[in-house]
Amino acid sequence: MPHTNLLDPTSQGDVSTKFLAPRLDSLDGKVMGLLNITKNGSDIFLDRIAELMQERFDIAEVIHVKKPTFTRPAPTELLVELAEQADFVVEGLAD
Repeated sequence: MPHTNLLDPTSQGDVSTKFLAPRLDSLDGKVMGLLNITKNGSDIFLDRIAELMQERFDIAEVIHVKKPTFTRPAPTELLVELAEQADFVVEGLAD
C-alpha cells in the first residue's frame, strides 16, 4: 500500500508515516459525509458540494455533521461515528 510523509506545521518536529485510504472505484451508491467546521459560510459551501455531487453521482445518502467549534479539533467520537457511517467525507472550510 502506498504511503507518504505528512508534515504538520503545528507539530514539534514529529514526522510520522501515514497510510492513505484506498480510492473508491465509484461514488455511486455511496454514503457521503460532510464535516462542517462551523466557520462562516461552511454550511453554504457544503450544501453546494452535496448538490453538485448528487447531480453527478448516485449518492445513496448525505450525512451532515458539525464540529462544536472551529477553534478546536473535532472530537474523536464525532470523527469515529462519521467514519463508521460514511464511505467518504468532505470537510468544509470557508471565510
